Amino acid sequence: MKTVCMFFAARRYWADEEKLRSAYETLAAQMGEGIECCLAADAMEEDKLPQGDCLIAVPMSGAVQQNILAAAAAYESVVLYGAYIRGNAPGALCSEMLRCNAAPTLMDTWAVLRRTTPGTQLALNEAQLKDALQVLAAYNAVRGATLLQIGHTEPWVISNASEPAVYEARFGVKIRFVEQDELAQLYRGAQREQAQTYYDWFVQNSTGCAEPTDGALWDASRMAWALITLLERYGAQGAAIACFNLLSEGTTSCLGVSYVNDCTPMVAACEGDMDSAVTMLMMKHLTSTKLWMANPGLQPDGTVNFSHCTAPICCMGDPLPCTLRSHHESGIGVSLQVELPQKKRVTACRISDEASKMTVHLGYSAAGPYETACRTQMHVRFDDAPHYLRTVLGCHQVFAFEDVEEKLLRLAALFGLDVL
Repeated sequence: MKTVCMFFAARRYWADEEKLRSAYETLAAQMGEGIECCLAADAMEEDKLPQGDCLIAVPMSGAVQQNILAAAAAYESVVLYGAYIRGNAPGALCSEMLRCNAAPTLMDTWAVLRRTTPGTQLALNEAQLKDALQVLAAYNAVRGATLLQIGHTEPWVISNASEPAVYEARFGVKIRFVEQDELAQLYRGAQREQAQTYYDWFVQNSTGCAEPTDGALWDASRMAWALITLLERYGAQGAAIACFNLLSEGTTSCLGVSYVNDCTPMVAACEGDMDSAVTMLMMKHLTSTKLWMANPGLQPDGTVNFSHCTAPICCMGDPLPCTLRSHHESGIGVSLQVELPQKKRVTACRISDEASKMTVHLGYSAAGPYETACRTQMHVRFDDAPHYLRTVLGCHQVFAFEDVEEKLLRLAALFGLDVL
């Protein structure tokens, strides 16, 4: 996403050209790398607006509202930035922009653009500006993505959309169905040298091994290679994989799903759950942590024990304690029992209901008993547990290990999702 930042200043307020240029240079220096900056008056007088996908519009005075609206029409996305607000620029410059009526210009323009240009963002400080640009980048990344449906969704996953076209219409993603046998054939033909990278990764980053044999680990590593090779074959950004049917191959895809979410820019969801795959694709671009999808187990103390066998080992950056285990339901293959951190802020999210709604729930990971469920388990105490129960959109929840609620809400608005 190419971003252009234009600074709008009327000459009636900024009559001193040298003073204007100095103010512009001060503000432009605060923009991040890769953002092309210019004075709007220069670009518009020459009728040569910079090429780009996103416009950051910075009012420096009054009497520029029409110019901002005209410039905004040339870009796909717009962020209005309140540079005049104290703390966003040197004090004297903030005062000067206030004197020049930048404040009413910002609100007047925001009031119009939010009605006429859906998706316009408002940023009141540098942190919000960074978040707004990240959300817009995520929006563009999702709309251009390809997700594979590898095999048919498992029959117990009942909350997915009725047809792939539903996701394509809402999110602009391309859903490509791939027969499960194509993955199975890659697995059957995989050699040890092809699986070596994945075998070494899990050996080096696990702290123990319970049930699996060395041969089982090699088989699971071959399946990991097959999954990633299939994603690369189709140039896909992610997949929903019907993993249980693969058990007939004598192994599991748990390590492959974990590796994709841990070590690549792609995403992978279990059980053919396309709702979760799309949710992961959205969240992947909004968090610095790794993502984990999991099943909920309600607890008598009001917490929820989330569990699944595909957790990322490095969800917070560094490897966490991890034991290689067999698959919980089948007892074969290799899965992961990762000791996820306690007292950590987490965000749970899911899109569903024919790709029309989103839920976002904040909470903290907590201590709790280890249950007879999937290998990796994390008890969560939601900030509002009754709200979670009232609004839950499906079994699987996708977790980020930080607070990304505000960014998810912004992204939901861009896609026209109702947030419950």
